[in-house]
Amino acid sequence: MNLFFSLTLFIKRHRRHTLLSFIILLFLAPSVTHAQPGELRTDVFDAKVLKVIDGDTIRLEDGRLVRYLGVNAPEVRKKVGGKWVFDPEPFGEAATAFNRKLVEGKTVRLQIDPARPRDRFGRLLAYVFVENERKYFVNVELLKQGLAKMDIMPLGTEHRIMFWSAEESAWTDKRGVWSDGGKPE
Repeated sequence: MNLFFSLTLFIKRHRRHTLLSFIILLFLAPSVTHAQPGELRTDVFDAKVLKVIDGDTIRLEDGRLVRYLGVNAPEVRKKVGGKWVFDPEPFGEAATAFNRKLVEGKTVRLQIDPARPRDRFGRLLAYVFVENERKYFVNVELLKQGLAKMDIMPLGTEHRIMFWSAEESAWTDKRGVWSDGGKPE
């Protein structure tokens, strides 16, 4: 599938994002450099997951919170009057359970994007990988299952085509948030 077709589908599904963002992405992304295969990267490390917070957030054993980069899973809680209350969006509980099954109590490999290492809440932003009975790229698995939607990723991310393909597969097959019960935008 060519890049233009992928971008067209992404734009149709994410109307709230402007076309300008994608035009900028197309012109700037080729100029971003990546580590060469086999090159040592200091933004990759292993850590044990203490707890799954929701479909796209985990707490590491050392206490740090990690938000999955490039995806947005449905929420299970919302803040009301300064307190968090359980109020799951469609597929929020399924996303949390799937995330828990993949990573809770396990050692994961985190890849931090050096261009944007933290979000506005101070959480680490990471691509998360785990090896259970097979290797999983957790961010992509959530998209494939329809348990998350793509979020705007930093320019030049090496994973964007994989993310678009995974989301397109879930969208085409009407899985999870893309099903009739998921109330897609």
